[in-house]
Amino acid sequence: MDPRLLLVTQSGSTDALYSLIQADPCIFQNIDTSPFIHTPLHEASSTGKIDLAMELMILKPSFAKKLNAHGFSPLHLAVENQQVELALELVKFDPSLVRTRGRGGMTPLHLVAKKGDVDLLTEFLLICPESIRDANVNGETALHITVMNDRYEDLKVIRGWMQRIRDNDALSTEIHVLNRRDREGNTALHLAAYKNSHQALKQLLKCMSLNRNIRNKSGMTVLDVLRANGPHMNRDTEKILQKAGGKSAASLSKVETTSVFLRQPVTFYEYCSTGMARFRSRMSDGVRNSLLVIIALIITATYQTAVQPEDEPKQGKHPDNLILKPVLLWGFNTIAFFSAMALTFILLPVGRAYTWWYIFISVPLICCYEPVFLLMYLIVIFGLLTYLLVFYVKWKRTTQKKVPKPKTELISQGFKTMV
Repeated sequence: MDPRLLLVTQSGSTDALYSLIQADPCIFQNIDTSPFIHTPLHEASSTGKIDLAMELMILKPSFAKKLNAHGFSPLHLAVENQQVELALELVKFDPSLVRTRGRGGMTPLHLVAKKGDVDLLTEFLLICPESIRDANVNGETALHITVMNDRYEDLKVIRGWMQRIRDNDALSTEIHVLNRRDREGNTALHLAAYKNSHQALKQLLKCMSLNRNIRNKSGMTVLDVLRANGPHMNRDTEKILQKAGGKSAASLSKVETTSVFLRQPVTFYEYCSTGMARFRSRMSDGVRNSLLVIIALIITATYQTAVQPEDEPKQGKHPDNLILKPVLLWGFNTIAFFSAMALTFILLPVGRAYTWWYIFISVPLICCYEPVFLLMYLIVIFGLLTYLLVFYVKWKRTTQKKVPKPKTELISQGFKTMV
């Protein structure tokens, strides 16, 4: 770095900075073109010169994401040198700085988790929630790092924050982070077991989305890792883990790799679910919403017809109407009602929660449908069973034999083409 810039950053004077710029307007040009360099913002961040650092952020925002020759960004240096106030000002200016990858793939969030600063960790998570998913070159997230460095208070913060976030992808984030495996296949729970840490295990087991029985690359579950500590193992920790559902690898079914799974013929359940998923994926949100509105009107009309049938005078009734009306009116009415209910189920978003809520709501509605038309129920059910039989025969012709559903613990991390 230019000695003149070094003197300015050490003084922390913004007036001196602008005086230097007036004397040499191109003084930042060489710095901006260099991929790895210790910029004035690096120096101001490491020494806590807040006013000068923020002035540099305005003048040259690109400095904030540059790495010096040691692989650190200005925010890394601020965290490393415990310049908390300056670090907060930097991320308020640009929240994405929390995700800047430095040496070894370490982000500033990883560095905070390693050094242990509960308040700064909390601020980083609130300012940039996506940073919790980031992993370093060893596949370790901030959760792994807190466990490895015995930062129990930071671990409580991460656990509590993940359980309270309400974003659209909050559940997937929680599942991803809790069950993320590092280069050796260890989750944060494995690392807590390796360290025989009762506190860390207890905190992690409070998370419902945590998979207690993931195997690492050595084929060991968390319970196996804990027992590998031998006489140093905490018996209370073992009891808590077993009570929470932790099992040994020997007691679990054999895990099949993705290649083995894909080589097997498609089962009838997979054939149906894949077809339904493809149908949903081809439909836009606008079309889906329009269809749901129309279906809701059909369900309302058909249900109202069944609950409050039209009254007719008994005199002058033609004998043919006694047969035609139940068949033509109630029969088609029932078919329309059940078809609308079935199509509503197909148009539901993917997810078990939606499915179970739909069943919970629709079953009482169907049970309250006019019981007089039991015969029509049977006709509709017979028609649906016939359709399923034809669908099954069509699937059967595409495969040679039916293969049982593979018993897998985790087919592949991040394998999202299955439904």
